[in-house]
Amino acid sequence: MTEVPERMRRVGSYDRLRLGYPDQLVDDVVEYARLAGRPAIEVGAGTGRATLKFVARGVAVTAIEPNPRSAAVLTRRVAGAPVTVSIGTFEEYVPDREFGLLFSAQAWHRVDPAVRWRKAAEVLGPSGVIALFWNRDRTTDPAVTEDLEAAHREHAPGIRFDQGMLPDERPWPGIHGLVHRESRVYRWQLTMPTVDYVATLANRTVYAALPSPARAALFADILARLGDEVRVAVDTELYQARTR
Repeated sequence: MTEVPERMRRVGSYDRLRLGYPDQLVDDVVEYARLAGRPAIEVGAGTGRATLKFVARGVAVTAIEPNPRSAAVLTRRVAGAPVTVSIGTFEEYVPDREFGLLFSAQAWHRVDPAVRWRKAAEVLGPSGVIALFWNRDRTTDPAVTEDLEAAHREHAPGIRFDQGMLPDERPWPGIHGLVHRESRVYRWQLTMPTVDYVATLANRTVYAALPSPARAALFADILARLGDEVRVAVDTELYQARTR
């Protein structure tokens, strides 16, 4: 059973396994923000999946990333682009300019709730925009979902298999003065090799607390139960609002 985590580590990098984000979402955020040359700040840039999409639309980005290894990948990836990489947390970041857009892909829930809204207000100028988005994925085949739930009951009964597995960020406790709040959902599908799908599960923090033997047994069981490929439906949720 110890071979399963090793096998999944060989599948590819965390970056390769990220689902990415729809082009239409990025177009909609840029149109909504009406930046007119103003820069954007990204919270939790990771290895740059979202960063490069905004750069491709002509947006200059200051990318905040606390993980040095991810920041190193990001720095190599954006070489020559109008991107400033800042290694550290958003909570500790000291802005040297006003930004027209703050966006965060799959990372806002990691920022201290007691700090994040105040900090967002600090970095945004008048009529600045906050755009928060993330993916919630689920398998499309009920039989596959049943197999996943059965494997969790057997090896990880303390974890309720919830295919979204992200905190609910939809309410805006938010910045005083946020106006014109709106939300959109972008629905799309893809087919993944089963070993890649299992690797995406392994990357989720909910499994980190499992003892290694239980993790290995869970992922080995899932690999044994499923076929070669998994069809995944993705809802990419976007929440955005403007400051006064």
